[in-house]
Amino acid sequence: MTEGPYRAGPVLDWCEENGLVPVPCHPGSKAPIGAISSRGLYGGAPPPPAMLRAAYGRDRFGAVVRDSFHLPTPERLERIRRFWRTPGVRLWGPEAVSISVDMNYPTADGFRAACLDIDDDTCLPLLEHRPFDACPLVAGRHGAKALFKLDREGARPRPITQFAPAARGSPAFELFTGSKHALVFGIHPASTPEAPVTYRIIRHKDRALPILGWSAVSAAALGFAKERGLLIRKGAGPGLDQAGLERWL
Repeated sequence: MTEGPYRAGPVLDWCEENGLVPVPCHPGSKAPIGAISSRGLYGGAPPPPAMLRAAYGRDRFGAVVRDSFHLPTPERLERIRRFWRTPGVRLWGPEAVSISVDMNYPTADGFRAACLDIDDDTCLPLLEHRPFDACPLVAGRHGAKALFKLDREGARPRPITQFAPAARGSPAFELFTGSKHALVFGIHPASTPEAPVTYRIIRHKDRALPILGWSAVSAAALGFAKERGLLIRKGAGPGLDQAGLERWL
């Protein structure tokens, strides 16, 4: 069976079926559309940090508590809903829009999405290990991303954790539990007419996004990293498992 035209509609349907918020981004880019940026939404008067921290908790922010498109404020979610009601938007191709899934946005069933991002192709076998073998995969130029809903099981994991062969340089793979987003539809910036590169869901598109527990996710990632001799590097954001919240207030 051949696939139909590469259009936004099927990806919007997939997001709706899985209770995900499809974040509209510029074509050929991960940058969100201007209408949902902090300036586009609030002008020069975004919600104050104290209000944001009280409403969303410290773990949805990086080093600084401030509004950004990563924050699912009611105004931002409504602006996104309005965007997807644009006439004809389902027929738009990647030359008109990109779509991402944000790890800070709530799912319809009360979870948040998370992502295992494989950068080094030699680590792709991790995607066949439990529990990641149940996840849909998104492929782009290289590597792949496994998407799932995260049951935090009472833990407060760092938003970004990297597994790398050295203290500096590119990671082999990363776990994103917040403050990041992953394209599921669009053109890669390196794409050319002669060699097009698009983001596509290449596995389990017809299955429900699995709910994975943090204990299983972290154990699988740590075990694989140990086998490969990889270092664990703490990415951006506060290490909420390593310190009480009061340290970050």
